[in-house]
Amino acid sequence: MGLAAAAAVLVAVPGGLVVKSQAAAAEREAEKKSLEQAAEEVFQRRADAPGASWRKYAPAAGRVWNQADARAVVHQVKRKGGQFIVNVDEITTPYTSDTYGRKLIPDTPYAGSHRFVFERDGGDWRLVQDLTDQLTK
Repeated sequence: MGLAAAAAVLVAVPGGLVVKSQAAAAEREAEKKSLEQAAEEVFQRRADAPGASWRKYAPAAGRVWNQADARAVVHQVKRKGGQFIVNVDEITTPYTSDTYGRKLIPDTPYAGSHRFVFERDGGDWRLVQDLTDQLTK
């Protein structure tokens, strides 16, 4: 049973309004975490791309670029119909290694703020639009 259904069932009992409110808050938090994971996947795909911005810079002497790890932190979610407008921070840490792919060393992380629009796509999220340029206006 989903959280919303559980809240609907529990409303019939005394104190149900409190339980419903707690269930709604738990559902919003789960939704936020799910959107955070979706944004992280967007950042990771960008970081893994051969033309990723962090690969444009020369690594330290004797080192080669190896991989990057992206993280997301959601700060705000606004729902407009079936769309979710998400303000999220990205932290992507590139790693260098020796020429054999060993001895990973983190490089200077990249951090940035983004605004994405997501829609539900079955049980997953689909990035509909990148509104990051609106953050500077």
